[in-house]
Amino acid sequence: MKRSTAVSLSILFAILLLTATVALLLRPRPVVLASTPAQPLTIAVGDEEVCTGTNLIANPSFEGDYPVYVMAAPGHPDCQTWFDDQPNQYCERVKLADDWHPYWLDTPRTENWMNIQPEYVPSLPHEQPPRVRSGEKSQHYFSFWSTHEGGLMQQVSALENGRYCFSSWGHAWSARDTLPGWLSDPNDHGDLYQRVGIDPTGGTDWQSPNIIWGDMRMQYDEFGLFSVEAVAQADTITVFIWSKANIPVKHNDVYWDDARLTLQYAASVEPGELTTLLDVAAPTAVTHTIGISVTPGLTWTASLDPQGSLPVSLSQNSGSASTDVDLSFNSTGLLTGTYTTTVTIDVTPPVPGAPFEIPVSLYVVPELYETYLPLVIRP
Repeated sequence: MKRSTAVSLSILFAILLLTATVALLLRPRPVVLASTPAQPLTIAVGDEEVCTGTNLIANPSFEGDYPVYVMAAPGHPDCQTWFDDQPNQYCERVKLADDWHPYWLDTPRTENWMNIQPEYVPSLPHEQPPRVRSGEKSQHYFSFWSTHEGGLMQQVSALENGRYCFSSWGHAWSARDTLPGWLSDPNDHGDLYQRVGIDPTGGTDWQSPNIIWGDMRMQYDEFGLFSVEAVAQADTITVFIWSKANIPVKHNDVYWDDARLTLQYAASVEPGELTTLLDVAAPTAVTHTIGISVTPGLTWTASLDPQGSLPVSLSQNSGSASTDVDLSFNSTGLLTGTYTTTVTIDVTPPVPGAPFEIPVSLYVVPELYETYLPLVIRP
Protein backbone atom coordinates (compact mmCIF):
# COMPACT_ATOMS: atom_id res chain seq x y z
CA MET A 1 0.00 0.00 0.00
CA LYS A 2 1.30 3.41 -0.90
CA ARG A 3 2.15 5.77 1.94
CA SER A 4 -0.34 8.40 0.66
CA THR A 5 -3.14 5.80 0.63
CA ALA A 6 -2.32 4.69 4.17
CA VAL A 7 -2.33 8.28 5.37
CA SER A 8 -5.68 8.94 3.68
CA LEU A 9 -7.22 5.87 5.31
CA SER A 10 -5.86 6.94 8.70
CA ILE A 11 -7.36 10.39 8.30
CA LEU A 12 -10.69 8.91 7.18
CA PHE A 13 -10.75 6.55 10.17
CA ALA A 14 -9.97 9.45 12.52
CA ILE A 15 -12.80 11.50 11.05
CA LEU A 16 -15.27 8.63 11.45
CA LEU A 17 -14.16 8.05 15.03
CA LEU A 18 -14.50 11.74 15.85
CA THR A 19 -17.96 11.91 14.26
CA ALA A 20 -19.16 8.91 16.24
CA THR A 21 -17.76 10.38 19.46
CA VAL A 22 -19.44 13.75 18.89
CA ALA A 23 -22.77 12.06 18.08
CA LEU A 24 -22.54 10.03 21.25
CA LEU A 25 -21.80 13.13 23.31
CA LEU A 26 -24.64 15.12 21.75
CA ARG A 27 -27.18 12.34 22.17
CA PRO A 28 -29.63 13.19 24.98
CA ARG A 29 -28.85 11.26 28.13
CA PRO A 30 -31.08 10.62 31.11
CA VAL A 31 -31.67 13.77 33.13
CA VAL A 32 -33.30 12.56 36.30
CA LEU A 33 -36.02 14.96 37.44
CA ALA A 34 -37.73 12.30 39.52
CA SER A 35 -36.70 8.95 40.90
CA THR A 36 -36.19 6.20 38.29
CA PRO A 37 -36.75 2.57 39.26
CA ALA A 38 -33.52 0.60 39.48
CA GLN A 39 -35.31 -2.69 38.87
CA PRO A 40 -37.41 -3.76 35.86
CA LEU A 41 -40.74 -1.99 35.99
CA THR A 42 -43.73 -3.67 37.63
CA ILE A 43 -47.03 -2.44 36.24
CA ALA A 44 -50.16 -2.18 38.37
CA VAL A 45 -52.98 -2.93 35.96
CA GLY A 46 -56.63 -2.20 36.72
CA ASP A 47 -58.80 -4.61 34.71
CA GLU A 48 -62.35 -3.84 35.90
CA GLU A 49 -64.42 -0.72 35.33
CA VAL A 50 -65.17 0.99 38.66
CA CYS A 51 -67.46 3.81 37.48
CA THR A 52 -70.90 2.31 36.93
CA GLY A 53 -74.01 3.97 35.58
CA THR A 54 -74.79 6.34 32.71
CA ASN A 55 -71.65 7.75 31.11
CA LEU A 56 -71.75 11.57 31.12
CA ILE A 57 -68.58 12.10 29.02
CA ALA A 58 -68.90 13.39 25.45
CA ASN A 59 -66.91 11.29 22.95
CA PRO A 60 -65.60 8.92 25.64
CA SER A 61 -63.85 6.64 23.13
CA PHE A 62 -61.92 9.47 21.43
CA GLU A 63 -63.39 8.89 17.98
CA GLY A 64 -63.82 11.39 15.13
CA ASP A 65 -61.75 13.24 12.51
CA TYR A 66 -59.11 14.80 14.82
CA PRO A 67 -59.03 18.29 13.28
CA VAL A 68 -56.26 20.77 14.04
CA TYR A 69 -57.10 22.37 17.38
CA VAL A 70 -57.86 26.10 17.43
CA MET A 71 -57.43 27.68 20.85
CA ALA A 72 -59.54 30.52 22.18
CA ALA A 73 -57.95 33.97 21.94
CA PRO A 74 -55.25 34.93 22.68
CA GLY A 75 -54.02 31.37 22.08
CA HIS A 76 -50.63 30.06 23.17
CA PRO A 77 -47.09 30.93 22.01
CA ASP A 78 -46.42 27.25 21.24
CA CYS A 79 -49.20 27.25 18.64
CA GLN A 80 -48.33 27.98 15.03
CA THR A 81 -49.86 31.14 13.56
CA TRP A 82 -51.13 30.71 10.01
CA PHE A 83 -53.87 33.33 9.96
CA ASP A 84 -53.67 36.99 10.95
CA ASP A 85 -57.01 36.83 12.73
CA GLN A 86 -55.92 33.82 14.79
CA PRO A 87 -52.74 34.94 16.59
CA ASN A 88 -51.15 31.94 18.29
CA GLN A 89 -54.43 30.01 18.11
CA TYR A 90 -53.93 27.51 15.28
CA CYS A 91 -52.19 24.55 16.94
CA GLU A 92 -50.83 22.47 14.07
CA ARG A 93 -49.20 20.00 16.49
CA VAL A 94 -52.50 19.39 18.29
CA LYS A 95 -54.90 17.08 16.44
CA LEU A 96 -57.48 16.30 19.06
CA ALA A 97 -60.58 14.17 19.46
CA ASP A 98 -63.82 16.17 19.43
CA ASP A 99 -65.12 17.54 22.77
CA TRP A 100 -61.69 17.38 24.43
CA HIS A 101 -59.27 20.24 25.13
CA PRO A 102 -55.46 20.12 25.56
CA TYR A 103 -53.17 21.59 28.18
CA TRP A 104 -49.43 21.41 28.79
CA LEU A 105 -46.63 22.87 30.90
CA ASP A 106 -44.37 25.29 29.03
CA THR A 107 -41.93 26.36 31.76
CA PRO A 108 -39.16 26.04 32.65
CA ARG A 109 -37.63 25.56 29.20
CA THR A 110 -33.98 26.35 29.85
CA GLU A 111 -33.02 23.39 27.64
CA ASN A 112 -34.58 22.69 24.24
CA TRP A 113 -35.82 19.28 25.43
CA MET A 114 -37.64 20.55 28.52
CA ASN A 115 -41.43 20.80 28.86
CA ILE A 116 -42.29 20.89 25.18
CA GLN A 117 -45.79 21.05 23.76
CA PRO A 118 -46.76 17.39 23.22
CA GLU A 119 -47.79 16.42 19.72
CA TYR A 120 -51.38 15.13 19.73
CA VAL A 121 -52.47 12.62 17.06
CA PRO A 122 -54.96 9.74 16.77
CA SER A 123 -53.78 6.21 17.38
CA LEU A 124 -55.14 3.53 15.04
CA PRO A 125 -56.07 -0.15 15.55
CA HIS A 126 -53.24 -1.60 13.41
CA GLU A 127 -50.51 -0.32 15.74
CA GLN A 128 -48.62 -2.86 17.83
CA PRO A 129 -48.80 -3.54 20.65
CA PRO A 130 -52.50 -2.57 20.61
CA ARG A 131 -52.84 1.16 21.19
CA VAL A 132 -56.65 1.25 20.76
CA ARG A 133 -58.84 -0.39 23.39
CA SER A 134 -62.21 0.04 21.67
CA GLY A 135 -63.62 1.68 18.55
CA GLU A 136 -61.42 2.92 15.72
CA LYS A 137 -59.11 5.34 17.53
CA SER A 138 -57.60 6.39 20.81
CA GLN A 139 -56.02 9.70 21.82
CA HIS A 140 -52.25 9.57 21.40
CA TYR A 141 -49.75 12.29 22.31
CA PHE A 142 -45.99 12.23 22.70
CA SER A 143 -42.73 14.07 23.21
CA PHE A 144 -39.70 12.98 21.14
CA TRP A 145 -36.28 13.16 22.85
CA SER A 146 -37.92 15.59 25.28
CA THR A 147 -40.00 15.82 28.45
CA HIS A 148 -43.61 16.91 28.82
CA GLU A 149 -46.35 17.43 31.37
CA GLY A 150 -49.87 17.77 30.03
CA GLY A 151 -52.97 16.01 28.81
CA LEU A 152 -56.67 16.55 28.10
CA MET A 153 -59.70 17.96 29.88
CA GLN A 154 -63.48 18.23 29.48
CA GLN A 155 -66.14 20.20 31.38
CA VAL A 156 -69.40 18.41 32.23
CA SER A 157 -72.69 19.61 33.73
CA ALA A 158 -73.12 18.24 37.25
CA LEU A 159 -75.47 18.02 40.20
CA GLU A 160 -74.04 19.99 43.10
CA ASN A 161 -73.23 17.74 46.08
CA GLY A 162 -73.36 14.68 43.83
CA ARG A 163 -70.55 12.15 44.12
CA TYR A 164 -68.92 11.49 40.73
CA CYS A 165 -66.60 8.75 39.55
CA PHE A 166 -64.23 9.38 36.63
CA SER A 167 -62.03 6.80 34.93
CA SER A 168 -60.07 6.27 31.74
CA TRP A 169 -57.95 3.48 30.33
CA GLY A 170 -54.39 4.49 29.53
CA HIS A 171 -50.91 3.24 28.87
CA ALA A 172 -47.54 4.51 27.67
CA TRP A 173 -44.64 3.55 25.42
CA SER A 174 -41.38 4.79 26.86
CA ALA A 175 -37.85 3.80 25.83
CA ARG A 176 -34.54 5.41 24.93
CA ASP A 177 -34.28 3.35 21.75
CA THR A 178 -36.78 1.64 19.47
CA LEU A 179 -36.90 -1.95 20.70
CA PRO A 180 -38.27 -4.97 18.80
CA GLY A 181 -42.05 -5.03 19.06
CA TRP A 182 -42.15 -1.28 19.83
CA LEU A 183 -42.09 -2.05 23.54
CA SER A 184 -40.99 0.03 26.50
CA ASP A 185 -37.57 -0.55 28.01
CA PRO A 186 -37.97 -1.42 31.71
CA ASN A 187 -34.34 -0.41 32.38
CA ASP A 188 -34.05 2.75 30.28
CA HIS A 189 -37.33 4.65 29.96
CA GLY A 190 -38.67 8.17 30.44
CA ASP A 191 -40.02 7.80 33.96
CA LEU A 192 -43.46 8.45 32.47
CA TYR A 193 -46.40 8.68 34.88
CA GLN A 194 -50.16 8.87 34.27
CA ARG A 195 -53.26 9.73 36.34
CA VAL A 196 -56.77 11.25 36.13
CA GLY A 197 -58.43 13.98 38.17
CA ILE A 198 -61.63 15.95 38.84
CA ASP A 199 -62.00 19.64 39.62
CA PRO A 200 -65.26 19.68 41.65
CA THR A 201 -65.60 23.45 41.14
CA GLY A 202 -65.62 23.17 37.33
CA GLY A 203 -62.42 25.16 36.78
CA THR A 204 -60.14 24.71 33.77
CA ASP A 205 -56.77 25.42 35.42
CA TRP A 206 -55.06 22.03 35.41
CA GLN A 207 -52.62 23.22 38.11
CA SER A 208 -55.40 24.29 40.50
CA PRO A 209 -55.22 23.01 44.07
CA ASN A 210 -58.96 22.28 43.79
CA ILE A 211 -58.32 19.25 41.59
CA ILE A 212 -58.66 15.86 43.26
CA TRP A 213 -56.20 13.48 41.60
CA GLY A 214 -56.27 9.71 41.51
CA ASP A 215 -53.28 7.46 42.00
CA MET A 216 -50.27 8.14 39.77
CA ARG A 217 -48.28 5.28 38.25
CA MET A 218 -46.24 4.10 35.28
CA GLN A 219 -48.42 1.94 33.01
CA TYR A 220 -46.35 0.61 30.10
CA ASP A 221 -47.45 -1.25 26.93
CA GLU A 222 -50.88 -2.45 28.06
CA PHE A 223 -54.03 -0.59 29.05
CA GLY A 224 -54.75 -0.15 32.74
CA LEU A 225 -57.60 1.71 34.44
CA PHE A 226 -57.04 5.04 36.18
CA SER A 227 -59.87 6.36 38.36
CA VAL A 228 -60.84 8.99 40.94
CA GLU A 229 -63.97 10.13 42.83
CA ALA A 230 -65.03 13.62 43.95
CA VAL A 231 -68.07 15.51 45.25
CA ALA A 232 -69.31 18.28 42.95
CA GLN A 233 -69.21 21.76 44.48
CA ALA A 234 -70.94 23.47 41.55
CA ASP A 235 -73.24 22.71 38.62
CA THR A 236 -70.18 21.99 36.45
CA ILE A 237 -67.16 19.77 37.06
CA THR A 238 -64.01 19.28 34.96
CA VAL A 239 -62.27 15.98 34.32
CA PHE A 240 -58.54 15.81 33.59
CA ILE A 241 -56.34 13.20 31.93
CA TRP A 242 -52.66 13.77 32.75
CA SER A 243 -49.16 12.45 32.11
CA LYS A 244 -45.61 13.52 32.88
CA ALA A 245 -42.39 12.30 31.26
CA ASN A 246 -39.37 13.17 33.42
CA ILE A 247 -36.48 11.95 31.20
CA PRO A 248 -35.96 12.98 27.54
CA VAL A 249 -35.81 9.58 25.86
CA LYS A 250 -36.70 8.89 22.22
CA HIS A 251 -40.19 7.53 22.93
CA ASN A 252 -42.39 9.24 25.54
CA ASP A 253 -45.78 8.29 24.06
CA VAL A 254 -49.13 8.27 25.89
CA TYR A 255 -52.43 6.62 24.87
CA TRP A 256 -55.93 7.10 26.37
CA ASP A 257 -59.23 5.40 25.56
CA ASP A 258 -62.68 4.68 27.00
CA ALA A 259 -63.18 7.53 29.48
CA ARG A 260 -66.18 7.33 31.80
CA LEU A 261 -67.85 9.78 34.21
CA THR A 262 -70.81 8.61 36.28
CA LEU A 263 -72.94 10.01 39.08
CA GLN A 264 -72.50 7.56 41.91
CA TYR A 265 -74.96 8.77 44.57
CA ALA A 266 -76.82 12.03 45.02
CA ALA A 267 -79.90 13.27 46.85
CA SER A 268 -81.76 16.56 47.14
CA VAL A 269 -84.75 17.77 49.15
CA GLU A 270 -87.03 20.73 48.47
CA PRO A 271 -88.07 23.16 49.84
CA GLY A 272 -85.43 24.22 52.34
CA GLU A 273 -88.02 25.44 54.87
CA LEU A 274 -91.80 25.68 55.34
CA THR A 275 -93.62 28.68 56.85
CA THR A 276 -97.37 29.26 57.35
CA LEU A 277 -99.33 32.25 58.68
CA LEU A 278 -102.92 31.66 59.94
CA ASP A 279 -105.71 33.59 61.68
CA VAL A 280 -106.57 32.21 65.13
CA ALA A 281 -110.26 32.75 64.38
CA ALA A 282 -110.13 30.65 61.21
CA PRO A 283 -108.87 27.13 61.97
CA THR A 284 -107.36 25.62 58.83
CA ALA A 285 -106.03 22.27 57.65
CA VAL A 286 -102.71 22.76 55.86
CA THR A 287 -100.70 20.44 53.60
CA HIS A 288 -97.18 21.11 52.29
CA THR A 289 -95.34 18.97 49.74
CA ILE A 290 -91.73 17.91 50.28
CA GLY A 291 -89.92 16.71 47.17
CA ILE A 292 -87.30 13.99 47.74
CA SER A 293 -84.95 13.08 44.87
CA VAL A 294 -82.47 10.19 45.12
CA THR A 295 -80.33 8.30 42.62
CA PRO A 296 -80.85 4.53 42.28
CA GLY A 297 -79.35 2.50 45.11
CA LEU A 298 -80.25 4.95 47.86
CA THR A 299 -82.93 4.66 50.55
CA TRP A 300 -84.29 7.54 52.60
CA THR A 301 -86.07 7.98 55.94
CA ALA A 302 -88.05 10.94 57.28
CA SER A 303 -88.40 11.78 60.97
CA LEU A 304 -89.91 14.59 63.09
CA ASP A 305 -88.36 16.49 65.99
CA PRO A 306 -89.87 14.90 69.14
CA GLN A 307 -89.43 18.25 70.93
CA GLY A 308 -91.35 20.16 68.24
CA SER A 309 -94.34 22.27 69.34
CA LEU A 310 -96.22 21.94 66.02
CA PRO A 311 -98.11 18.63 65.71
CA VAL A 312 -97.64 17.43 62.11
CA SER A 313 -97.89 14.15 60.23
CA LEU A 314 -96.09 12.75 57.18
CA SER A 315 -97.73 10.75 54.41
CA GLN A 316 -94.64 8.55 54.10
CA ASN A 317 -91.68 7.92 56.41
CA SER A 318 -89.29 5.97 54.17
CA GLY A 319 -88.63 4.91 50.60
CA SER A 320 -86.09 3.80 47.98
CA ALA A 321 -87.07 6.07 45.09
CA SER A 322 -87.68 9.72 44.35
CA THR A 323 -91.12 10.86 45.51
CA ASP A 324 -93.26 13.61 47.06
CA VAL A 325 -94.14 13.45 50.75
CA ASP A 326 -97.07 15.41 52.22
CA LEU A 327 -96.61 17.19 55.54
CA SER A 328 -99.96 18.02 57.16
CA PHE A 329 -101.26 19.80 60.26
CA ASN A 330 -104.41 21.54 61.49
CA SER A 331 -104.52 24.79 63.43
CA THR A 332 -107.79 23.92 65.18
CA GLY A 333 -107.42 24.49 68.91
CA LEU A 334 -104.12 26.34 68.63
CA LEU A 335 -103.84 29.64 70.46
CA THR A 336 -102.10 32.74 69.19
CA GLY A 337 -98.35 32.10 69.04
CA THR A 338 -95.51 30.45 67.15
CA TYR A 339 -95.30 26.69 66.62
CA THR A 340 -92.27 24.90 65.15
CA THR A 341 -90.83 21.52 64.35
CA THR A 342 -88.14 20.07 62.09
CA VAL A 343 -88.39 17.35 59.44
CA THR A 344 -85.14 15.40 58.97
CA ILE A 345 -84.51 13.40 55.78
CA ASP A 346 -81.60 10.98 56.06
CA VAL A 347 -80.13 8.90 53.23
CA THR A 348 -78.34 5.53 53.14
CA PRO A 349 -75.58 5.12 52.01
CA PRO A 350 -74.56 8.59 53.20
CA VAL A 351 -74.36 11.30 50.54
CA PRO A 352 -73.11 14.90 50.62
CA GLY A 353 -75.63 17.24 52.19
CA ALA A 354 -77.45 14.55 54.18
CA PRO A 355 -79.14 14.52 56.56
CA PHE A 356 -81.38 17.27 55.20
CA GLU A 357 -83.20 19.35 57.84
CA ILE A 358 -86.37 21.31 56.96
CA PRO A 359 -87.52 23.84 59.58
CA VAL A 360 -91.34 24.06 59.76
CA SER A 361 -93.01 27.15 61.32
CA LEU A 362 -96.63 28.13 61.93
CA TYR A 363 -97.52 31.64 63.06
CA VAL A 364 -101.04 31.95 64.54
CA VAL A 365 -102.00 35.62 64.73
CA PRO A 366 -104.97 37.42 66.35
CA GLU A 367 -106.24 38.81 63.07
CA LEU A 368 -105.00 38.29 59.55
CA TYR A 369 -105.48 41.14 57.11
CA GLU A 370 -105.53 40.57 53.38
CA THR A 371 -104.36 43.41 51.20
CA TYR A 372 -105.14 43.60 47.52
CA LEU A 373 -102.98 45.50 45.04
CA PRO A 374 -104.85 47.90 42.78
CA LEU A 375 -105.38 46.78 39.20
CA VAL A 376 -103.55 48.98 36.72
CA ILE A 377 -104.61 48.91 33.09
CA ARG A 378 -101.99 49.96 30.60
CA PRO A 379 -103.08 52.40 27.93
